[in-house]
Amino acid sequence: MTKIKGNIRGDSGLTDSQLTRSQNLIYEKNRKALDELEEYSIMEVRRRRYESKAKPPKRKKSIWKIIKGWFGYV
Repeated sequence: MTKIKGNIRGDSGLTDSQLTRSQNLIYEKNRKALDELEEYSIMEVRRRRYESKAKPPKRKKSIWKIIKGWFGYV
């Protein structure tokens, strides 16, 4: 049988407190980039949502055009 590595599950070898400290440190370094990315994604979601609902304005027919339409003079 082959020997199974101790790191097969991706264990970093750090204790829980060391792991959370290192994650917080990495998060603090990347906070600005993450904030910009989040802001861009929110803007993109809003743009897509409102773009899909946007419709060109309806042109209302005047009374004269309706009367002309009854007689076939469009």
